Amino acid sequence: MQLTRLSVKDYVQRVADGYPTPGGGSVCALAGSLGAALCLMVANLTLGREKYRSEWPEMHKLSHSVSNLLSGLLELAERDAEAYDGVLSAYKLDQKNESQKEERRDAIDSAMKQAALVPMEVLRALAKLTDFVEEAIEKGNPNCLCDIAVAAQLIRATAIGASYNVRVNLSNIADKNFSSCLQNEMTGLKNNIVQAIDRLEARIEVAFKM
Repeated sequence: MQLTRLSVKDYVQRVADGYPTPGGGSVCALAGSLGAALCLMVANLTLGREKYRSEWPEMHKLSHSVSNLLSGLLELAERDAEAYDGVLSAYKLDQKNESQKEERRDAIDSAMKQAALVPMEVLRALAKLTDFVEEAIEKGNPNCLCDIAVAAQLIRATAIGASYNVRVNLSNIADKNFSSCLQNEMTGLKNNIVQAIDRLEARIEVAFKM
């Protein structure tokens, strides 16, 4: 099933119906893509407005970069569901003898690694997107302040949610060196994103009071 080809209503209903996928990881990536979409919206509502002509070159660059991030996050919404389906398949493997048990353990470990790597990619994309949100606040159409504020909050929620999805998969991986490296990167990225959004939120609050 190609989740991103479902209607919004059908996607939400599939989540609500209690299927194993899409779950929290896929929803996180989708939320991140909506944050990117709002950032792109600000760029497009700045381009073509004569009063913001001086910002057009930067908005063109932003539009191109954020479009790529948006596409990537939508792909990650699909890949997260596929990764978890891989985990479920690995757990269903036979374990009637020692050879099968070892193959099953290896398959689970490999599937768990993939399931952890997908939300890590979400975090990496969000780290880049956060910079573009800041640029949109500084140089974008000021009439879109509320929209970019929502984008910032979606990024925060997605970063925290993606970090949970990394952690839950790392806890089941036998390769401790792999887990430690990914844990360190995940913690650094999540903290940096949340701190950056906190700073942007403070600027947004000041703008709303002006």
